[in-house]
Amino acid sequence: MTLQKIPLRIEPIDIAARYHHIRSVPQQPNFAARIEGLDLTRPIGDAVRRELYQALLDFEVLFFPPQQITPEQHVALAGVFGEIAPGAFFPRKDGHPDVEVIEFNAQRPPEINIWHSDLTWLPEPPNGTVIQITELPAQGGNTAWASLSKAFAALSPGLQTYLEGLSATHTWEISGWRDALEKYAGVDALADALRKYKPVSRPVVRVHPESGRKVLFVNENFTKHIDGVHFRESRGLLEFLREWIVQPEFTYQHKWEPNGLAVWDNRTTQHYALTDYWPHRRVTQRVTFNAFGSAPTTQSTRAAVVADARAGAITA
Repeated sequence: MTLQKIPLRIEPIDIAARYHHIRSVPQQPNFAARIEGLDLTRPIGDAVRRELYQALLDFEVLFFPPQQITPEQHVALAGVFGEIAPGAFFPRKDGHPDVEVIEFNAQRPPEINIWHSDLTWLPEPPNGTVIQITELPAQGGNTAWASLSKAFAALSPGLQTYLEGLSATHTWEISGWRDALEKYAGVDALADALRKYKPVSRPVVRVHPESGRKVLFVNENFTKHIDGVHFRESRGLLEFLREWIVQPEFTYQHKWEPNGLAVWDNRTTQHYALTDYWPHRRVTQRVTFNAFGSAPTTQSTRAAVVADARAGAITA
């Protein structure tokens, strides 16, 4: 049997022609770019804002050198890419409700080591997130990203066409949050969540509204089944896509430094937080954003489910 190479068919972006105010250094072709020399403690000018926004469309995940920024500067950076969004179910930084704090340590083992896009079961999933790693273990604790556009582009034309005609159901009920919600907030909160957040159906292949790229929009954490096909066909397709998406040709693993920052497009990527550092401590702060022009939301997703939820671990 002759093994076939993955046909990536990628035309490199002309960085020199497109970028004049920021320095973008992709770590893979058209994916995972380092933005060098940008001081995020200073106000971000309009020209830089435009190029940062374009860079996220071009490279899907961006990395910034370590620097100490305030919560206000963190929120301002997220505001470059969209409207500030409520985020998920993590506790908030004191005095800064837009900043989620994700802490794992010996008492709270890490539990989000699964490939996923964030909150794909919401009627309108977030566009993306800006994170900063404020405390790192001595070794490990990296994060990996997968490009859903590269994964789609490398499929055979026949399979692309077939998948473009399918939809899939997404729900939080198959993720670890169901057990965590019942554990930390009680059965009433679980029942409330079941009423408020029904499963949603969305295309298996989505077209990015700005870049025009086609992406595989399924993930093992929240995608329950392919709609309208036999359950064995659904199971086989989802298992194939899960393995296909995370091939090394489509993924980049980032080694963090303390106070390093990243921003990703949730519409075109999945991510995976490695848990190889436990029982040591790792702390992340993050701000989520929606599309520009979307209706502002002041209530967090966590609070929408249960107004008096404890500050314990409820993850998504």
